[in-house]
Amino acid sequence: SHVSEAGQTIVAEETLAIVCTVPANSTSVSQPLDVGVIGPLKKKLSAEWLREKVSTTRTAKQKRRGVVMRTIRAWEDISAECVVKRFEKAIPNELEVML
Repeated sequence: SHVSEAGQTIVAEETLAIVCTVPANSTSVSQPLDVGVIGPLKKKLSAEWLREKVSTTRTAKQKRRGVVMRTIRAWEDISAECVVKRFEKAIPNELEVML
């Protein structure tokens, strides 16, 4: 767990939420999009940004629009089938009941 007891206490007191930690090496199950979708999306975003050769004199509004447009272009390269496969891989074929 990457969350200390002190951190969990702060979250509980400040937000009235409970922090639930996940076991080590369980990212592929608990976050199915992390490796198979978000990783490739970040690489595509980086490539889009480098390809654009953005001017440093743009306004904040222009920069935000650029980020949105790059994200849309990168996301369009991620297929629906890719997203579905990540969830299918994370869902066990047989549910085990532990008593």
